[in-house]
Amino acid sequence: MQRFIGLRPLFAGLFALFCTLPAGYAQLSKHGLVWHFGNHAGLDFTSGMPVKILNSAMDSYEGCASYCDASGKLLFYSNGGGTLENTANGLRTGYIWNRNDAVMYDMGQTQGGGYSAAQGVVILPKPSSPGRYYQFMVDQNASLEVPPLGTHRGLSYFEIDMTLNGGLGGVVGTNITVFQPAVECLTAVPKPNSQDFWVITVDYNSQDFVIVPVTPSGLGQPQMQPRNNQAGSENVQVIKVSPDGRFLCAGRELYAFNSATGTLQFLDALAISSYTFSFSPNSRYLYGFDSDDVLLNMVSYDLLATPVTQRMLTNVPSFSFPGLMQLAPDGNIYFVEQLDEDFGQLIPPVSLSIIRCPDSATPQLERAIMKFPTDINNVGGLFTSLPNFADYIFASPTPQQDTIKKSICFDPIVLQPNQIGTQYQWSTGATTAQITVTTPGTYAVIVEGACSPATTTFLVEPGGAAVTIDFAPIVDSCRAFPLRLRAVGNPTGTFQWSDGSTADSLVITEFGTYIVQLTTACGIATDTFQLSKPQQDCCRPLFPNAFTPNGDNINDRFSAIFEQCAIEFADFFIYNRWGELVFQSYNPAEQWDGLTLNGTISQPDVYAYTLRYKRRDQSQEQFEKGQVTLLR
Repeated sequence: MQRFIGLRPLFAGLFALFCTLPAGYAQLSKHGLVWHFGNHAGLDFTSGMPVKILNSAMDSYEGCASYCDASGKLLFYSNGGGTLENTANGLRTGYIWNRNDAVMYDMGQTQGGGYSAAQGVVILPKPSSPGRYYQFMVDQNASLEVPPLGTHRGLSYFEIDMTLNGGLGGVVGTNITVFQPAVECLTAVPKPNSQDFWVITVDYNSQDFVIVPVTPSGLGQPQMQPRNNQAGSENVQVIKVSPDGRFLCAGRELYAFNSATGTLQFLDALAISSYTFSFSPNSRYLYGFDSDDVLLNMVSYDLLATPVTQRMLTNVPSFSFPGLMQLAPDGNIYFVEQLDEDFGQLIPPVSLSIIRCPDSATPQLERAIMKFPTDINNVGGLFTSLPNFADYIFASPTPQQDTIKKSICFDPIVLQPNQIGTQYQWSTGATTAQITVTTPGTYAVIVEGACSPATTTFLVEPGGAAVTIDFAPIVDSCRAFPLRLRAVGNPTGTFQWSDGSTADSLVITEFGTYIVQLTTACGIATDTFQLSKPQQDCCRPLFPNAFTPNGDNINDRFSAIFEQCAIEFADFFIYNRWGELVFQSYNPAEQWDGLTLNGTISQPDVYAYTLRYKRRDQSQEQFEKGQVTLLR
C-alpha cells in the first residue's frame, strides 16, 4: 500500500434478495411523504413518523392519490374522479387539489376515474419532463354492472404542469383515453432504466392484463398479457407490483414480472384476500388476510421460499372489514379498518392499523393507532381508501452491508458482526451470534434485528501480516515538519524503517519517501509514505504579529523566521513609533529581546520593522516590512 501527499459467491435464498435490486431501487425516495385520503384525512411522514393531517380537502371512498417532489414537498392530490347518483355514495365530484388544498381541476361526475374504484388513480412523473406529471385513472366496475348503464371510462389520464400558477400547478391535458373498458385496479412500475414506466390494469372483458409503456415520447400501445385467472371470472379489484419490480399480485394470483419487457409468468394461486394485501419493502413478503370473509386471520407469504410458504402473523377474529393496505415511507404497512367495538357509535370512525417491521422475521401488528371521522353520506359512513402509490418509491434502501477483512495465521479466529440482532444466519449454516473459523475463505451472515436485516461479509485471508503508516493531517506541506510517522501492525512483530531505525515511529524533517517493514511469524508486510515537495515556493520569511519579552521563555523574542531555504544575508531593523532605531541585526539567527540599543527596556507598543535579505539560490535581494506588537 502506498500513499502520496501533495502531488463468493454468497449463499442463495436470503442473500439473493440483497444482490438483485435493479437500478433505481437502491435509495428510498420522498415522493410518498404526504398522504391525503378518506374523509378529509391525511398523514404527514416528514418527521419520520406519521402525523395526522386535519385540514385535507380530500373526499374519497376508495381510490385516491397524492404525490410529493424529490424533497418531500407536497405537489397535488386527487380522489381520481366522480360518480353519478347512486345508493352507496350519492352524487360525487372528482377533483385535483393543489398543495394549498384548493381545487386545481374539477372533473365533475363524468371525467377521470370512478369515485368507487378500488385503485382509481395513481400519479407518476412524466419521463424526461421536469415539473410534469401524469395522473392515471380507471373507472369503477359498477358503471357497467348496474343501471344506469353508461360508457365505461376505462383507463385515462390527465397531465399536470407544476410550473403553472406560481408553482401551484395546472392541468394541461384532460381526460385522455388510453384503454376501454378497464377493471378498477391500477398500478405502475419503472423500467430498469429508472426513467420509463409500465402502467398496469386489467381488461374488463377478457380479464387479461393491460400493460401500457410510458416513455419520454408519450404512451405506447397497450400490451395484452394473459391472466391465469385462478379465481374464474372474478374481476380484479387490486393489483400490486413488489417494490423491487419482480413480483405482481392480482386476484389472489402471484406472478413473476419482467420490468424490462413487461411480461408476466404465473407462479402460484394464494389463499389471500383479493382486496387487502401489500408487499414488504424488501419485496420478500406479501401480507394480507386469508379470506374475504369475517373472522379473518392475518397472514404473510415468503416469496423466496420454494415453494412459496404461508405463515400466520396473528389470529385476530375481530376484523370486520379491513380496507386497502399501503406500504409507507417509514418501512411499515398501513391499512384502514372498522373495529367491532366502534359500531356502537352513531357514525363509527375508521381506524388506521399498522404492521411494523414487515421485512423482519418478527413483524408486529398494532391496531387502531389512529382514528378518523367518516362521512355519513357514504355507505355505512365508512371509507376504505389509503393513497394508491406505485410501491417502487417505498423499496427498502440497500440493506446495511459491511465487509470486514481478517487474516488467519496459526490460531483459529472468531468472526462476529458489528450488529446485534435476534437471529443470525451464517453462510456455513450456523445460527449463533459468532463463529470460529480455521481456514481462509468468505463467510457471510445476515443479522435480523428489530426491523431491517443487515449483512456482514468476512474475507478471511491466509496468513499474512499488515502494516499501515498513520500521521497527523497535513494542511500545508511547507509547514509539515517535524512530522511523526507511526507504524501500526497486525499481528505484532518488529518494525524497520528505511533509515534503519526499529522504533514504532519515525520523526521526519525532509521531503522524500519513507518505508516501514513489519516482520511477523505470519509473514512480512510493508507500507510506504511519500511527501513530495510542494510546487509553491516554501522559502519565505514569517513574522509573528506579537511577542512578550517577560522572561518566562515563552515567546520572549522576535525575529524573521526562514523556512525551507538558505539565506546569504539578512539585515533586520526595528523602529519605535517616533522612527528611532531600537534594534538592528545582520545575522538571521539573532532575535530582538525587547531592549533598545542602549540597553533600556522598550515599552509596550507597536513597532515597525524592515528586512532586506538575499537567498543563496537567487541573485536579487528581497525586501519586507511590517509591524509587531510588544506586550508585557
